Amino acid sequence: MAGIVAFYSHGTNNKNVIYYLAHSMRMLQHRGKAYWKMMVGNAATGAEGWLPADDAILRIAQKEKLHGNNGIGYLSKRPPPFQSMNHIWVAFDGFFVDTEKLHLHPYIGPARDSDSLFKIYHVFTQLLIQRKNAERAAEFLDRHLRGNLMVKSGDEIFAYRDSTGFKPLVSATNRDKTLDIIASENSLRASLIDMQFSDVLPGQLIKMSKKGGLEVLASTSTIKMMMDPFEFIRESNVVATVNGRSIYQIRKNIGKEQANFLSKELDIDSAYAEPDYTRPMTLGFGLEYQKHSKGFELAEGIIKDRYDDSDHMIDFSEQVSKNKLLTTGRSLKFVMQNLAQGKKIATVQGTIQTGSTTRETIYYLKNAGAKRIDVIVSYVPTVDGRQVGLYTQNRELVANKYVGEVSSIDELNQSVAREIGSDSVHYNSPAVLAKGIGVPENNLWFPEWVRFLDYK
Repeated sequence: MAGIVAFYSHGTNNKNVIYYLAHSMRMLQHRGKAYWKMMVGNAATGAEGWLPADDAILRIAQKEKLHGNNGIGYLSKRPPPFQSMNHIWVAFDGFFVDTEKLHLHPYIGPARDSDSLFKIYHVFTQLLIQRKNAERAAEFLDRHLRGNLMVKSGDEIFAYRDSTGFKPLVSATNRDKTLDIIASENSLRASLIDMQFSDVLPGQLIKMSKKGGLEVLASTSTIKMMMDPFEFIRESNVVATVNGRSIYQIRKNIGKEQANFLSKELDIDSAYAEPDYTRPMTLGFGLEYQKHSKGFELAEGIIKDRYDDSDHMIDFSEQVSKNKLLTTGRSLKFVMQNLAQGKKIATVQGTIQTGSTTRETIYYLKNAGAKRIDVIVSYVPTVDGRQVGLYTQNRELVANKYVGEVSSIDELNQSVAREIGSDSVHYNSPAVLAKGIGVPENNLWFPEWVRFLDYK
């Protein structure tokens, strides 16, 4: 949904904050490429699009007077969903719930007619800063937040992870105690090698300040884990770890469990990853499916043109790659025709959202002469944009139109297969996905309709 990171420098060189923020935001760019924002010292700046290059960031920081010993960085998959984000220093990763009656809160004051984010920000800061009641502030946030929230107030930064643990959040301090960090995921440890990362526990409200460093202010007492399963499908970087297990291994295991579940239903010659982030799932799927089918070939059948030149390659999901054969005379990513022709091929998709990536994959596989095309979806049906970190209109999602119209996964699979032009579709189920992740099913968040479909 978003990438968030905060730094607090206890050293003498305040320029370090900009360097660290820019570096960390670049490492978290996979969590949001549509909008970025930096809030440092007493100033803030941001823009739509990718994070600029380092030299451009430094020029922007000088022009906008981004000077100070602390700051917050924010990356999003879309422009700010709330107007108030343009004038308050807040970053959040997740979504809000039960906001309809916030205007009746006794501390709402002048925020009564504002958007949901500002209402929550106002009441939270009233409880925490004005009334100095960290426990009540954490309790209030926990009622309305699914995910993580960061707030910068003067020279102090506060962060809260909701008690369900919906989104990951980590913190770290370097060895000489001169730098503190709070961030979306611990993949940052790959380059910030002087810092020891640990999870912010669900329900913890933490603070970074000059006087206290990194400290826990409050912990909500009731904790019921309800994690976002999309973190394990795509959101988190493959080098990140969750509960001591690498995201890469978890994704590989998701593929393995799905192969076990589908082994009696499928008859395929090979399985190809598309787009690239499904490679771990495809590898796990292929290694396991081989045990059930001696004729199955573990192969890379859809590849980037990485053997020709050094140009940056773009996968089929990017708009730039549309009609690429007409404009360049060759494919930026292409199907190995000799591996697909006359074969029964499964394409492993992470999700089916609007269906554009899947349809394009099917088109190219058909052009390569594939005899049959089965679509294996690593994730459950996507019927709500919040499942994949988007604020997309739900009606644009392929599976959404079948909510209330079908009652079983088999009916949904058949309907979506007809719509996208494949021979079959096999969505994952909450139970199999949870087994692949290695957590109880009731510790993962799914929309109610998805959870209660008949998967038998």
